[in-house]
Amino acid sequence: TIVILIVIFGALVAAGVPLILALVSILTALGLTAIVGRFTDLSFYVVNMIIMIGTAVGIDYTLFIVERFREERRRGVDKVAAIATAGNTASRAVLFSGMTVVIALAGLLIVPSSDFRGMAIGAIAVVVAAVALALTVLPAGLSLLDRKLNWLSLPGRKQKPITGEEDPHHGFFGKTTDLVMKHPVVSVVTAGGLLIAAAVPVFKLQMGNPGLSEFPEHLASVHAFN
Repeated sequence: TIVILIVIFGALVAAGVPLILALVSILTALGLTAIVGRFTDLSFYVVNMIIMIGTAVGIDYTLFIVERFREERRRGVDKVAAIATAGNTASRAVLFSGMTVVIALAGLLIVPSSDFRGMAIGAIAVVVAAVALALTVLPAGLSLLDRKLNWLSLPGRKQKPITGEEDPHHGFFGKTTDLVMKHPVVSVVTAGGLLIAAAVPVFKLQMGNPGLSEFPEHLASVHAFN
């Protein structure tokens, strides 16, 4: 992950910020689930879930905001205004994304299994923590670091000033966004249909716990247990 972040940002300091925020999100979520665990049973899988989801969203959300801040600074915008612009654009998208992820993860609470419910609680806790940190601690960190984000840059990856306005409709994602906005109903039906089709196998899902019945009858250990 750190190698990928260094390649993306082109600077060691900027690459380290998402990792630190992800780590703090994970620790915060572990603390929250420890409190919840005093009132209800949680599967040991909850720790795995928190680390996995926390690493993903913690880095993703932070990366998004940091890059937007750096972009504004490259345009010559002053520090406070750059933080405000990043907050009004990237941070707003992070909040919306976080809400969407929490709602999606809440679906695991429907599954009649303590394992799934425990994982849902852990995942929701770490997403909420990641979003909260991205909207509060991260802007403060950007204010403190500012130009230091570009320290220890890779050769040939120095930040260059941006002159003029970039075309937001350029590139794959810009064109895809335009297409979706022009045909919202078709986009919803198409995307929704694919999601429903992917969820169909869930109706044939047979829940159970692995035990003796999972092993071949000819094993000596099965005979001994019987």
